[in-house]
Amino acid sequence: MPSTQLLSFFPRRNPRRLLLSISLPTLFATATMSTTSPNSSTPNYGSPPTYPTRPIPPPPSSIKPPKQPLPRMDETDDSAFYSQPRFVTHIDEGAISRLREYYRWTFWSGGQDNEGMDEKGEGGKIRQGGGSAQSGKKSGKIRILDLCASWVSHFPTCMEKAAIATARRIQAKAGSEEGVKAEKEVEGKELEVWGLGMNKAELNANSILTHRIVQDLNTHPHITLPSSISSSTSSTSSPLNHTTCVVSIDYLTSPLTILSSLHSLTAPGGSIHLVLSNRCFPTKVAGEWLRLSEKERVELVGRYLWWSGWVGVEVVDLCEKKEGGGEGKGWIGRMLGGGGGDPLWVVRGVKGEGGGMGEEERVGKTEL
Repeated sequence: MPSTQLLSFFPRRNPRRLLLSISLPTLFATATMSTTSPNSSTPNYGSPPTYPTRPIPPPPSSIKPPKQPLPRMDETDDSAFYSQPRFVTHIDEGAISRLREYYRWTFWSGGQDNEGMDEKGEGGKIRQGGGSAQSGKKSGKIRILDLCASWVSHFPTCMEKAAIATARRIQAKAGSEEGVKAEKEVEGKELEVWGLGMNKAELNANSILTHRIVQDLNTHPHITLPSSISSSTSSTSSPLNHTTCVVSIDYLTSPLTILSSLHSLTAPGGSIHLVLSNRCFPTKVAGEWLRLSEKERVELVGRYLWWSGWVGVEVVDLCEKKEGGGEGKGWIGRMLGGGGGDPLWVVRGVKGEGGGMGEEERVGKTEL
């Protein structure tokens, strides 16, 4: 039985935070707005994290993709809802710390390959993503799209420094003193971060972005690169290595169209990382999101990826590390508040080296 939707405002743990709450089958899911600095919690870089990871299989042919666009309680134009910048974070400091740690070990060299990186993120090199020259394998350049971007991307210090240095190199004149200095800074770790979001002021405040794209994906779900970006890439067909999207997939009314578009723009071997928590603006989430448990939401987003052409789909549970081989508190314990922080999952997939889908990957794929 779907739960009754109840909207209320009340403080939770931290009085500085405004919580927008609705009831779910076993808990209240809330939209968190924290004005705390996103870098206030520093993850432990001493050893690689061990988080539970499990595959999400392709959906059976009996389960069909949903009709798009997905319905919402509030169907008014999103441009009005997002017109005012919100310089807040939507997950708590602990979740941000875990996400930065995940990015650091996913996109940046670590552990025994650390090459001297310290706790502040000094040193190290970018992990090459994808398996072709298009992906930056030969050029040493990595391109990440921050989808539904805002004023902060939650990347670790090492990635922030590389992205800022890369942006400075691109803007500097070739051969100039500033350009030569920037070239040295980015050697072996050139990172372009493109931000696509709704609010220009928020994007402009995000210092790590090399390029900024203002686009309402619910009005224009097909992602096309502006000429300023296309002209700066060696290949306009698949220039991306990775895409990240933080607690925003539930607001997209045409997720399959958007994820298929990203698949086309991603180099073979590249990946996508969709970050989920249990916070939301209930009137703006799309489809059946409010009627699903957290575990069902993870499964739904995994199906989105399979239906959109991605393969190797799996979920990484960032709610809590495994200690001594254990599995932490489990789904129910965390949903009821165990662990003391916002839950976090990453549903991720890769683009096959061939670029398309084999027979196995086509299971459940139907005309969108």
